[in-house]
Amino acid sequence: MGKNTLSTYSSEESLNTFDTKTTVTSRSKVSMKSLTAARAKRRVALRSVLIFSLALATAICSSLAYYQLSSTEENVGLQTYQSIALSATEGARSITERKFQGSEVMSTLLSQTLPNATNWPFIEVDGYIEIAAKVAQLSSSGTQSLMVIVRPDEARRWENHTWNVYRSQGRPIDAGASEFGFGIWRPDFDEVKQYEDGRVHDATGETNWGGKNEIFAVLMMHNKPSASSQMYNVYSQENRGIHIDSMFDCIAAHGDPTTKPSCPVVTDMLELVVRTCVKPGPAGLLFQPIFPQSSPNEFVGFATTSIHWSDVLTNVVPDYVNGLTCVISTATSAYTFEIQQGLPELKGYGDLHDDRYTSYARSVILNEIETGSSTSAVYTLTVYPTEEMFSAFSTSSPTTVAIGFAGVIAVVACIFFGYDYLMRREAEERKTILEMKRKFVRFISHEIRTPLNTVCMGLELLQSELKAPKGLDVDVAPAAGETLGGQVTDEDVGFWLNVTQDTNENAHIAVEILNDLLNYDKLETGTLELETEPVLIWDLITKTVNQFGIQAANRKLELKLNIERPSGLTIPDVEEGESHDPYNVIGDSIRLSQVIRNLISNALKFAPENSTIRVSATYLPNGLPNAKPMLLGDEATPSHERAGSLQLCVKDKGVGMSKEQLERLFSEGVQFDANRLQHGGGSGLGLNIAKGLVEQHSGTIKADSPGLGLGTTFTVELPLYEFQEEELKKAIDDRDSTTAPSSSNATRIDFSGEVESNKPMTRRVLVAEDSASSRKMLIRLLERAGHTCVPASNGREAVDIMKEDLLAIQANANHVPIDTVLMDFEMPLLRGPDATKRIRTLNYKGIILGITGNVQSEDVEYFMKHGADEVFPKPVSLKEIQRFWRGYEKFTSTRIEIE
Repeated sequence: MGKNTLSTYSSEESLNTFDTKTTVTSRSKVSMKSLTAARAKRRVALRSVLIFSLALATAICSSLAYYQLSSTEENVGLQTYQSIALSATEGARSITERKFQGSEVMSTLLSQTLPNATNWPFIEVDGYIEIAAKVAQLSSSGTQSLMVIVRPDEARRWENHTWNVYRSQGRPIDAGASEFGFGIWRPDFDEVKQYEDGRVHDATGETNWGGKNEIFAVLMMHNKPSASSQMYNVYSQENRGIHIDSMFDCIAAHGDPTTKPSCPVVTDMLELVVRTCVKPGPAGLLFQPIFPQSSPNEFVGFATTSIHWSDVLTNVVPDYVNGLTCVISTATSAYTFEIQQGLPELKGYGDLHDDRYTSYARSVILNEIETGSSTSAVYTLTVYPTEEMFSAFSTSSPTTVAIGFAGVIAVVACIFFGYDYLMRREAEERKTILEMKRKFVRFISHEIRTPLNTVCMGLELLQSELKAPKGLDVDVAPAAGETLGGQVTDEDVGFWLNVTQDTNENAHIAVEILNDLLNYDKLETGTLELETEPVLIWDLITKTVNQFGIQAANRKLELKLNIERPSGLTIPDVEEGESHDPYNVIGDSIRLSQVIRNLISNALKFAPENSTIRVSATYLPNGLPNAKPMLLGDEATPSHERAGSLQLCVKDKGVGMSKEQLERLFSEGVQFDANRLQHGGGSGLGLNIAKGLVEQHSGTIKADSPGLGLGTTFTVELPLYEFQEEELKKAIDDRDSTTAPSSSNATRIDFSGEVESNKPMTRRVLVAEDSASSRKMLIRLLERAGHTCVPASNGREAVDIMKEDLLAIQANANHVPIDTVLMDFEMPLLRGPDATKRIRTLNYKGIILGITGNVQSEDVEYFMKHGADEVFPKPVSLKEIQRFWRGYEKFTSTRIEIE
């Protein structure tokens, strides 16, 4: 009762003490939270004040900068506009003056060429087309034409004369022709047109607008021989005829018969087709009277130049100019153009400039000529800027500066708040990396130590068993020459053999874990290459599965194989008495065997005793239709037809997997409760590697499980290809004559044949290895096999020994030379590849075999380039060395030249 009471009291006291501590702790936490909150508020307040101060300063500075920069941009824009406006007005005036000069040149030329007035209008000007074209080019004119004055009584005869002139000058046959035929024409003013081209034969010269003179002003010559306006009576239309009458009036008013009057005239706005353009545009015509040299007051015709205002405005400003408004005007009409990228675009009839920019107007008179013609129009060019033009000089700099000040605040704030975040994140990343390193170290430590534990215990047990009959202390090595006594029974020998077998198996497990890590690295970096060849996949599956028969029996498991080959498609093998399927895989037989072994090995690990593992291989005629074609060897394009696919299933009744486990199954390092479920070790990379190898063969791999405790089924599907009989026989021969290296990282060389005699060839071997224990054991193994050995502890010693051996060969014909060098990679004084290169420079023709723990492909290739015939990974096996020797007797490798 006392004990119970004491117990109860102690419990209540403990509970009260706990409650008190909890209350104190809770209060402390609340106090700490309040303190933390207060500190946070102060930090926020200080930051707010700082940010507000910076924002205020930014607002003031950005406003001043914005105003100053905006004013500067406006001044730059105005000055630039004034420069552009001056360029445009002066350029347009210069172009117009050149056109006037061109017309004046043609008038003077014709006056001098045809000086007699009596020859007019029955004239012929040889070379007119070439001369007019050249003048038009020099004066920047679209057209240069000649109009002659024809009296009505001369019309018929002049038409015949002109027809003959056109023919003699080789003009086009339709030059001057209309639908009514060849002759002087005018526009048909009637509503119902007589001809489709809208022309009628003008035989009388009468006008419908009240012309003062009974004449024809006919376009006889043109710089373009195919011009459609030839034979056109210019005088027939009022907008041209009134100016011709004006020239007649000017000439009549001129009082001096010995001098030429100045009576040129420029028409008011006309709409003329601009060269190749279909749509007409605003233009004017310049009429320059022609007075023959012999009769200075007799008006016989006039040279005409067309002035298209779009041509005048072309290229008067640089091509970067946009938004310059140009208004071409006379006293009666106006047209507005807008310059875009240096070229004018017609905006429409009238003055359409933006009224906001009227005060910026710059004007120039384009045709300041001296004339007595009363109807001659005066053309004025006025230019205005536009909002688009000024916007080109209005950059975003003011806004950018203002935003920049605000950005400074944002950047400072981001740096201020981000620094703390980044520091915390960096600390977390360092912690994560440290944790990953610890996990990797734990993983390597566990997975390597587990098999090495068996190796060490097995060796210790074997040592103990050997010393027990003598009564020696296990930790004390026997003296030199001392032998172990006692009788050894068959049971002892069997036990020792089992121990050595378990030790060897666990050593290979450790090596395979390292191989898995290397293969995983190659898959991740994309450096794992396949040696593609025809693979007798059905035979490979049978052979690989059979290799696990004893292992399955030892684990009390039943391993069953069921193969459903393509029916009726086998090719018989007469010599072997077997048959082979024509549908097989293109791929790497060693890698495919590795995949199969991994799946079966996993099934053996997880399957419970007295259960069955079922392996099935099935032919699917239409399987994997979209698989990427595999290339055979060095092929550039596929050479074999697809023939369905092979489906390989490995099914066990083991622990099964959940849905979540299936989703993560093929990731790296996956082991689900390995300590409880697996019967052996493993790197957790096998399935990830298998997936990569299958996908490199254009296949698929998946896993299915009904659930935990219900077993798992792995399914691999590989594309099949059809092979011819000769290809299959060659593949069978290669299979039977090839023995693959035991290590998946060893360089592969195929050597055929078995030992031809019961007594193998004895060799003299130089063993270069810096590890004394490894060197001693390797020499012991070689000597037990009947070979003699010469030891070397580093690369320099190996080179010196080979120099002495080569000199001894020259001095003594009976000297037994060193025919094989076993060279370690990493050694003091001189590394293995460098020593190998030096030995080859001594003209040594024997075998050099590299032995290395650096089994990356670049390390192996490096060793081979320095002269090694083959490179074996550690731990090296005497069987691998002997296999190479047997093959070397039949195989002559190409020696690598050493520089």
